[in-house]
Amino acid sequence: MSEKQADPNTNPSPFKVGATATGSVTAKEGENPQSIRAISNVIITDVVKAIVKESADKEFDNDGERIKYTVTLQNDSSVDLYDVKIISELCSKTTLVKDSIIPIPQLDETLGTGISVTSPNETSVGSVPKGMSAVLQYEVIVNEGETGDIMNESIAEIKFKDQTGSEYTGKTEPSMVVTNIAKADLQITETADKAFVTENNEEIVFELTIKNTGNVTVNDIVVVNPFPDGMNYKPNSTLKNDTKTLSDENPANSINIGNLDPEQIYKIQFSVTVNL
Repeated sequence: MSEKQADPNTNPSPFKVGATATGSVTAKEGENPQSIRAISNVIITDVVKAIVKESADKEFDNDGERIKYTVTLQNDSSVDLYDVKIISELCSKTTLVKDSIIPIPQLDETLGTGISVTSPNETSVGSVPKGMSAVLQYEVIVNEGETGDIMNESIAEIKFKDQTGSEYTGKTEPSMVVTNIAKADLQITETADKAFVTENNEEIVFELTIKNTGNVTVNDIVVVNPFPDGMNYKPNSTLKNDTKTLSDENPANSINIGNLDPEQIYKIQFSVTVNL
């Protein structure tokens, strides 16, 4: 687990605003004017900018397998943060892996109520000084039989004080990460240009449409279309994926079409003749 160290060149500074007023006065007629200048008090406006970023160790996963989440809070404020907790809302399609939460939760802390996170070298739990970061990690298991997307969302609760010592409590914007439950599926349909034949050696044109209906790439796809007795492949009648070049690939002996990405379609056209 890596955590960002403070960089004084990138730490935001508070905004400081002050005013001046200048003028001139002439004490006696004929004397040179004397300048006068007044300086106001300085108003200090702090910058409070805490950002949560959540990531998962995989984009796709299968049911029964684990996903490791990393949630990072970056303090890009001009003030130190304390009592910092990260709250993660687990997807109902997953189950938390026991004892996988890092850092170890404080008494009665849960992901739902918030886990205290602390920057390295800090002795006070929940302390994240300006320019520093803190990290939460945990693992879940994808429940058996689940499909679709796994959406995990995290936010952070923070506390800080302004220049006068007044305390404030706030929350960051949420961060969400989506993991797809891998689904490998193919669909193949076949059509013919006629429903019946009446003559010997009559030709029938078939078309196969193969589609990847899953959400992961399917590799090394092989298509086989056997023929019944009395039906014979017409040599050099195969068209692959709408190409204009005919080939002699007999689908009864298999045709390798390679890989299909999700929603991608591949078409094969060929002809047969019949013996009546």
